[in-house]
Amino acid sequence: MRKSQIGLVAVISTFLTLLIISGSLLIFSQVSAAPSAAPLAQTNASLSYTSVSALAFGPVSQFAVYYKDFNQQLLTLGNQPRNFTGDSNRFIASLTLADQTVLSGLTVFGQDFDPQGEIRLRFKRCDHNQPRCVILAENASTVEYDGGLFEKVSLFNEPVDNAFYDYFLELELTALGNSGLRSVRLETTSAGTGSPPPANLQKWSLSGETTSFRLPNQTTTQARICTDDFGHLDNPTHYPILVVDGQVINLASNTCILVWGYSIELRRNYNTGPSSGTYQFLR
Repeated sequence: MRKSQIGLVAVISTFLTLLIISGSLLIFSQVSAAPSAAPLAQTNASLSYTSVSALAFGPVSQFAVYYKDFNQQLLTLGNQPRNFTGDSNRFIASLTLADQTVLSGLTVFGQDFDPQGEIRLRFKRCDHNQPRCVILAENASTVEYDGGLFEKVSLFNEPVDNAFYDYFLELELTALGNSGLRSVRLETTSAGTGSPPPANLQKWSLSGETTSFRLPNQTTTQARICTDDFGHLDNPTHYPILVVDGQVINLASNTCILVWGYSIELRRNYNTGPSSGTYQFLR
């Protein structure tokens, strides 16, 4: 092969090498700049709380003897004899939970001054129209027994499926005297897929000249009252209040509370800003 031919081959080979390298760099840069075919999913999970007042619980037996102390917001057996029969010391509160949210915690608030009894709370899930139930969480004041005020927490992970299950709280009281349940708080997490149950969901609003809003129930009923965000109000003293049969219950921002009564009314003072929320009649 002549020297001129050898030189030509070398030039062509060098050119092809540079062309391949340039093409590779171009392809690599395009791949690096292209968005991922499977981007990382972003979650908009939000934490919310539902407060269930002890006054929202009703007796299982019509022969139950109990007292609702509105001043202390306490459900108690008082000082009756310690001879419970059947379901005479059991109480329940039905729950209406947003479908497909996740229940992550339960806190029980109460007081127990009786060393021989306790306040026991069970959170149950039952099949529709079936007797089979599962206890998702259970807490009692046994450890504190006569120590007075107590707060018990349970943590779990339970998706809400209203298509198959009903949910409710069951209270069993054996502590006497000034002992009883105050309230229960449920912690739920929503990833944006949950939606509040649509059945009879209504809006309440206090704005302009409207300083009171009474729920239009005609008889004693259980109601779920929810509040919207109160961030626009100056301080908690400007928040609206809930008045159930003449007894005042303070409300918090972005929360729900279950109550039982005949006269259920939301009120605000004249010098406070507007507020709103929703309500449902549960039974």
